[in-house]
Amino acid sequence: MERYVRFIVRHRVAVVLAVLLVTAALATQLRHVHLEIRRRAQLPESHPYVQVQNRIADIFGGETTVILGVIARQGDIFRPEILGKVLRITRAIENLPGVIRSNVLSIAGEHVKTIRGNADGLDVQPLLNEVPEDPEGLARLKTKVLGDPIFAGTLVARQGGAAAIVADFDDRLTDVQIRQAIEKVIGPERDELVDIAAGGAPLVRASMADYTRAMLVLFPLAVLVIGVVHYEAFHSLQAMFLPLLTALLSVVWALGLMGALGEPMDTWSALTPVVILAVAAGHAVQILKRYYEEYAACGETHEAIVRSVTSVGPVMLTAGIIAAASFGSLMTFGVTSVRVFGWLLALGILSALTIEMTFIPACRAMLWPPSSGETLRQRRGRFSTLFLEWISQQVVQRPVRVAVVVLSVVAGAVVGMARLHVDNSFRSWFPADSVLRRDDAVLNDRLAGTSTLYILLEGQAPGDLEDPEALRAISDLQSWLARDPRVGATLSLADFVKQMHRAMSGDSHGGEIPNNKQLIAQYLFLYSLSGPNDFNSVVDPAHRMGVLRAYVRSDEAVFGTELFRQLNAFATERFKNLRVQPRIAGGALAVQTALNEVIVREKLLNVAQIAVLIFILSAVALRSLAAGALVLLPLTLAVLVTLGVMGWTTTWLSIGTATFTAMAVGIGADFAIYLLFRIREEIGANGGDLAAAIQVSLKTSGEGILYVSSAVVSGYLVMTLSGFKLWIHLGLLTSLMMAVSALAALTILPVAVLLTSPRFLLKRAGAGAPVATPAQAHAGSGASS
Repeated sequence: MERYVRFIVRHRVAVVLAVLLVTAALATQLRHVHLEIRRRAQLPESHPYVQVQNRIADIFGGETTVILGVIARQGDIFRPEILGKVLRITRAIENLPGVIRSNVLSIAGEHVKTIRGNADGLDVQPLLNEVPEDPEGLARLKTKVLGDPIFAGTLVARQGGAAAIVADFDDRLTDVQIRQAIEKVIGPERDELVDIAAGGAPLVRASMADYTRAMLVLFPLAVLVIGVVHYEAFHSLQAMFLPLLTALLSVVWALGLMGALGEPMDTWSALTPVVILAVAAGHAVQILKRYYEEYAACGETHEAIVRSVTSVGPVMLTAGIIAAASFGSLMTFGVTSVRVFGWLLALGILSALTIEMTFIPACRAMLWPPSSGETLRQRRGRFSTLFLEWISQQVVQRPVRVAVVVLSVVAGAVVGMARLHVDNSFRSWFPADSVLRRDDAVLNDRLAGTSTLYILLEGQAPGDLEDPEALRAISDLQSWLARDPRVGATLSLADFVKQMHRAMSGDSHGGEIPNNKQLIAQYLFLYSLSGPNDFNSVVDPAHRMGVLRAYVRSDEAVFGTELFRQLNAFATERFKNLRVQPRIAGGALAVQTALNEVIVREKLLNVAQIAVLIFILSAVALRSLAAGALVLLPLTLAVLVTLGVMGWTTTWLSIGTATFTAMAVGIGADFAIYLLFRIREEIGANGGDLAAAIQVSLKTSGEGILYVSSAVVSGYLVMTLSGFKLWIHLGLLTSLMMAVSALAALTILPVAVLLTSPRFLLKRAGAGAPVATPAQAHAGSGASS
């Protein structure tokens, strides 16, 4: 390492130019970095719900469903002015690029029709092809709509105060484009007569993209805050700018690699710059802190660089490789976007290591040495110095008391963990006063709901969905769903068969499925003569595959999990021995439930996976299993305290919070690694006196840990300004994890070292040098202080 650093210092100009040239080359790839939230890349492909949803979307559409509500401010919608709006909006949406026309459901939709029986068979006509102007025509339309269960409660509020327009889009439009197209249609129709609300998964994802773009503002603010903290720590402009410059170069490398590989930025990978900023700046601070120590000792800047990087370089490589391996472990994840996030972060951290081991020493060697005043400020009695002096006294003189205090905090956290609730709701991420949340509340209150639930109905052969018993089972499944007040409406082929049978039998068999399969087939054939695509939203042309569509007023994962468990049990019994079988389930509710189940479970497993990696790599680096356990100790406490705080504050363990907890574990290992390496180094310098080595390490590397953790915490707290709960949780939980990891590394870790006297540290004492026992170290702590 020493030979390597001397080479870097000797060729410092060439090294700096080489790093800047690579940075410039990667910066040219930044133009390819673009924001795109890919729908299926966000989903766990192997989950049964996602597989069912993908099959439904491929056959029937329904992957991107938008629900609009036209709500009368007074009275009902059955007025020419309001019906005209419903008709114009429906026609405009039917003509949008990417819309699946047969899946546009509205009382004015071209595939939504009214049925009457006559001597020739079925008279099938569009329900609202033109708006009635006379009171009699309006009254007839109102009676017809509110008297038909297909329309009432599904496409029109049961009291007639609102009309729904449901539209499915294919992959020709992104979510943001869908939102823009929808707003262009409904914007001109807003006036004093109606409120128009819009909801659905595409609009949720489009709003998520908006908040992801907010990173463009929050990231520079985080850089500024971290720079201010660094200046306060070092009181030096060089020490403020050099870590930030290193971190920013690392971010450019990571984003340049992202652009070169053609990977879009999404909700997950948007975190990459923030994480790399924290890791890269932290390592740079550790190098500079050691540089100031060595410069104060030797007084020559190049020699101080060689000594500092020779000492800290192996530690930094160990910590960086552990962090890269931790994030690289995300590549085992079942969600494409999380896998991409994992390997991008791993590449970014390795890029940061490369820059830190080349650019920092070379650039530092080109700069003027610290002035005497700057060096003096480094040793001045600041709060950090006084705080670490107090910590070192407590650790060495009262280790048992420190351990009791820490264990008491952990006990309180464990009690809080018992209150932890696992759930997720995408809508809850947005501010309560946002347009998305307001519209969602209106649609859920006045209409059937904005969250979709689909059940795939699969027969064995063409025509199986014409079977009366199968249709009765589907109808019973709808009735079972309707018992839950959060299920606003359902629609299936069974509803249309009932509607046709009622029309042909003169209402004498209202709500019944006919017993004759041939009669049902004849009904469907007669209906198809009016429009061959009218049933495409609920059944395929061969009548073998169908879908039951439901609209739900909640998107909470716990609700979905329990609903699908009960639904599966009911459907298994009800469809026993039938040729048609339900595949449960698809739709936005099912997809979110699957996502929450997989991410929360796999992220908790990922925490364990990262812990094993940290243990193995730390044990290898320090050549001791005890070292691996000691590195994990502060991280374990940080995870327990974080989960406990989440329990006490009723913060859900969700997609976001589980991810950030795992992410912070990968970052937080640095503190323990730096401190253990420094204690091992100081053991030899202090003749084997463990207590003295701990005190020196706390006052030197401990100060670096304080600087790094305070800068990281301050930078991440900037995320709380976003107003987006996902980023707020990122800021608060990551800051909490970093703060607890740092405090645990400064307290319980040295206490554990002092009480156990691990051999991997003590064997660094010089040959024949007396190694103090814990008791001797404790007794001599006053003198060593």
